Amino acid sequence: MTKEVRGRLLGLLGVVFIAASLWFLVKSFSAGVHQAGGIGNLLQFNIPLFILSTVLLAVHITVAGFTWHMVTRVSGGHLGFVKGFAIHYLSQVGKLILETVFIVLGCLMTAVPLMPFIASEAGLGPATGTIAAIGLSLVLLASVHPFFFSRLASLAAKVMKTETSLRKCTFSEMLTLVPVYFGLFIFLGSAFWVMALAFGLRMPFFPGILIYPAAMGIGYLAIFAPGGLGARELTTVWLIHLVVPDCEPGLAELTALVARLWITAAEVIALGVSFPLFGLSPSGLKELFSGKSPD
Repeated sequence: MTKEVRGRLLGLLGVVFIAASLWFLVKSFSAGVHQAGGIGNLLQFNIPLFILSTVLLAVHITVAGFTWHMVTRVSGGHLGFVKGFAIHYLSQVGKLILETVFIVLGCLMTAVPLMPFIASEAGLGPATGTIAAIGLSLVLLASVHPFFFSRLASLAAKVMKTETSLRKCTFSEMLTLVPVYFGLFIFLGSAFWVMALAFGLRMPFFPGILIYPAAMGIGYLAIFAPGGLGARELTTVWLIHLVVPDCEPGLAELTALVARLWITAAEVIALGVSFPLFGLSPSGLKELFSGKSPD
């Protein structure tokens, strides 16, 4: 089977998966609305809480720009925060391999405390969940060692169909990025938790703040689904029901779908802000997306 055929099959699998996921989510949400006696009975919207969640999301977006500044410094580059922020959002399609791997690792780190809950749901004992959490922690920490990380970066480069070239980094340099990326997604998880409260979903702060970043990490691993579309939403719904077993039918699906629109809108706004920060005028957009340097 040629690469072209494999690529087409993978793309077809992605389309089928996304369509099936969205169908399931919409069907489940519709069933919840019917069970609640109408969307008015299901939907509760708290404007102040939603505004607070958006502020926290803005913090996450800002910190994401800072992490790009840090990761380029580890890679050997020297960018200020403003330029780093702008380039981070202007280059969403062509992320640094180093950054991409750390984003996935940062998301998966937030899944570690969820392991006991997952083990319990699977009918396993608390000890099994604890062992799984420790094991995942060790694997994730080992993965940032230059010996393993270079291989992960090469694998990511193949998946993203791009080139990778990393300068030799020490283990200590790589470890300095771990808490930064963990904190980045804790901000995102906190924003999601408040947003869920705004829609009437009552769940504990912990482990509620870990749900969305963990779902994002799993979504990144679903390479056949662009942006983890479908995979992230299904995982979000599953984790919500795991943490809040008595969640009102349809509410988890509503929260997952709104979260996708919510974070996408924030990233689009960040992209728009990045143009003037990078010194690009509307006339320079054509050159930017054609791969040419603007005058």
